[in-house]
Amino acid sequence: MKHLTFGLLASAFSATITMGIQGCGESSINRTDPVSLESSSSISQSSGSQVSSSSTQELLAWNEIPVGDPAIRITGRVDNSESGIASVAWSGSAFTLAFSGTAVKIHLKAYGSVFNVFLDNDTAGRVLDLSTSDENEHLLAEGLEPGSHVITVYKRTEAQYGSAEFKGFSVFGIGQSSSLPPIPQKRIEFIGNSITCGYGNLDSIKENTFDILTEDHYWTYAAVAARLAGAEERSVCFSGRGVYRNNTGSMDGTLPKLFELARPDGPAYAFTDWTPDLVSINLGTNDFYQGIPDSSGFVNATIDFVKAIRSHYASATIVILDGPMLSDYFPTATESDMAEYPVTAAGYPSQYFLKGSNGFTFKSMTVCRRFLNAAVTELNKQGYQDIYRYSFAAQTGSNGYGADWHPSRKQGIADGQKLSQWISEHIGN
Repeated sequence: MKHLTFGLLASAFSATITMGIQGCGESSINRTDPVSLESSSSISQSSGSQVSSSSTQELLAWNEIPVGDPAIRITGRVDNSESGIASVAWSGSAFTLAFSGTAVKIHLKAYGSVFNVFLDNDTAGRVLDLSTSDENEHLLAEGLEPGSHVITVYKRTEAQYGSAEFKGFSVFGIGQSSSLPPIPQKRIEFIGNSITCGYGNLDSIKENTFDILTEDHYWTYAAVAARLAGAEERSVCFSGRGVYRNNTGSMDGTLPKLFELARPDGPAYAFTDWTPDLVSINLGTNDFYQGIPDSSGFVNATIDFVKAIRSHYASATIVILDGPMLSDYFPTATESDMAEYPVTAAGYPSQYFLKGSNGFTFKSMTVCRRFLNAAVTELNKQGYQDIYRYSFAAQTGSNGYGADWHPSRKQGIADGQKLSQWISEHIGN
């Protein structure tokens, strides 16, 4: 059995602000400002909740709390096709329990996945690494002060590395507490690729390749923006995938196809249990990975995807993002590439290429933004309203890089702060 133990901590965290927790629905829990958390340890301990003397008697029994119990909240798309099991896959999915007792275990099989565990007012969390574990039961905390507690187990890794089969919790004590924290009123769904997943964002060496322990969705622009905006967040994200084509050039398993599923290898999603106020789409980086994609193919794929989203969420505001990985200096172009695209009368590339001292590169960022703007313009012409565009500035390295040149945690925080301001302006506080 995996052990992940929180002990008692005499002093409470200071300088906290009240923020809605993304993926967990814990809007009443104090969370430290993401900027100040940059230096926090991921293995900090948590203090127990204070209770009256009448409830501090020692409790000597383990009580099972199954899936479906009102003391449990599951955040994210759930596949309930197997009785007694809630299966989730997407980044940021979470299991939250309100309980009264001195120890808690989770019944969870999630080979290939890594989780953050937050207890009470703990702001940094601990890591539950199940990336190589076939175990079904994991001790999350023991030696707690008797009384009421809230614990959240948050899926920080992406769907392609494994689903999580959740069968409930066990509590050493009474079991259920009075109630779960209130759910935030705002809802946001983020759709994206590796940037939204958090690929390599805990790494600090851009030349490093992917490692499962360096991916943490909690520190992406999406999760940070949702917390700052006081919103409940869901995500549908998958590294390497695009809206028209993937980074391999394949058109199989693009995000519009994955969006229709409860999990990538699971059944269709019903779209009946949860409706967002805002849908954020951040795709295009992978479509442009091998050069400029077919313009009509990319634009029409974007238009069709927005229409599909609207068919499920009739009143949701939709914002189409780009960045921060795209630039006008990648990938490298060749003379044969140039022959495929329009050129000026002088014979030099203008719309798709940039001439430099070492040859040519694709103007990926400029062209992607032009394509996305064209898609929004066409949607507006067809009568679709509340469709917006938002561009992150291209990363410069001032916030460091994650693995494979991906955004770092610091970059995710900076972009999340900017996006949260836009969200507040467009869907309110």
